[in-house]
Amino acid sequence: MAEQEPWDVEKFLLPDEDDQRWLVGQLAELVRTRGHEHLLLAPLVLGNETYFPDPWNGGGPSLERLLMRLLVYADLEEADVEVQVHPDDDVGGQVAPAGIGAPLWFVRKQGNTLHYAARASTLRDPQRAAAAAARGAAEGWRRWHGLTQSNAVLEQRLVDVTAVFLGFGILTTEAAVKHGATRTDTLRLQRTKSQLGVLGPKALSFLLGVVAFARELSPKERRRISKQLPSNQAGFFDETLRLFTQAPGDLIARLGIPPKERWGEAPDLEDLTAPFASGVFDKREEAEPDAPPEPEDTGVVGMNEGKPVFRVKRSKALRLAKMLALPVAMLGMLAGRMNTGIEIDMGMIGMAAAGLGLLGLIVGRFLPDSRCSEPKCGTTLSDDDTVCPRCGGTIAGNISHPKERLAAEEALGDDAGASSAVDAKIATRQD
Repeated sequence: MAEQEPWDVEKFLLPDEDDQRWLVGQLAELVRTRGHEHLLLAPLVLGNETYFPDPWNGGGPSLERLLMRLLVYADLEEADVEVQVHPDDDVGGQVAPAGIGAPLWFVRKQGNTLHYAARASTLRDPQRAAAAAARGAAEGWRRWHGLTQSNAVLEQRLVDVTAVFLGFGILTTEAAVKHGATRTDTLRLQRTKSQLGVLGPKALSFLLGVVAFARELSPKERRRISKQLPSNQAGFFDETLRLFTQAPGDLIARLGIPPKERWGEAPDLEDLTAPFASGVFDKREEAEPDAPPEPEDTGVVGMNEGKPVFRVKRSKALRLAKMLALPVAMLGMLAGRMNTGIEIDMGMIGMAAAGLGLLGLIVGRFLPDSRCSEPKCGTTLSDDDTVCPRCGGTIAGNISHPKERLAAEEALGDDAGASSAVDAKIATRQD
């Protein structure tokens, strides 16, 4: 068997060398044109009340306050901010990583006012809004200082670099790519993915690692940053620090930053988070008061209130058999396709999966399972429940399989019709 090549960690955890040179070069260009203070001394902003003490009510003015606070961190206290919130349907399509259609995007600079636009859904999640606003503030900062490039694609890449340069790198790196799941009407989990920016998590993590190394942060401070990031970004960040620890002088020279004794004093966080002057938001709040976000679709909650549903009573045999057998079969198939150098006996794996499935069938027969018959609900019910706690349906009886639901509903309707006819005859006789 041919000898396998050793696994190259840097290939998977770091941008390629050309990208590394470009990223460091762009940070160096910002240091050259705007100084080293933001790169080395600005607070590394986190999305919590320590860094954003202003009230959040989920409306347009809340988003303006958020942007204003970020511009204070960017030394743009003289800038004013206006935000127009658009319904998601007006923006159209999925959330874009950058530009029009993103959670929040820069529109234009008009005098001393930076104009922004945002999706209404952005206001439902302050953490998401903070990351999107951090990137938007970086784009506004570039326009304010005349750094905007005519090439739109290049400019959006430089906006991501600038956000890290200004101290917003933890916010934007954490939100670069997020994976999640949402439950559909059929009770299945549908995977979701959100993106912010265009550079991607590996490049942003690399930039954040460059900043952490250039600042000479202690191991404790580095771990603090790493804990704020998702596992992938944390791995990229840690590997970047390991890379530059091997050749520390090279990075410092390429960035063009002065010796530490010439850095100057870091700004006081208490000064940066001081309340805004009285009257800054008064007029806007009279015209556009803060309002709670549009309520999200409650889905199946309460959908069957006053309607009959049934208790599906059966054993957990099939469910438990799948739960035990499928993971073994899937892992066996995956291992068989991977070139691990270890022989995989698929026959043995198949027998193990079948054995576990049989065990699940046997044990599951002794475990009762009661659920709501509504296909969109399926909530677990106890024998004492008379109303489904999720969909609100009135439990009209028991059935042994979800497929019996329609027949049971028809039978219930026939019984109700017969009862109504009898009641009518009795009422006629009494008259």
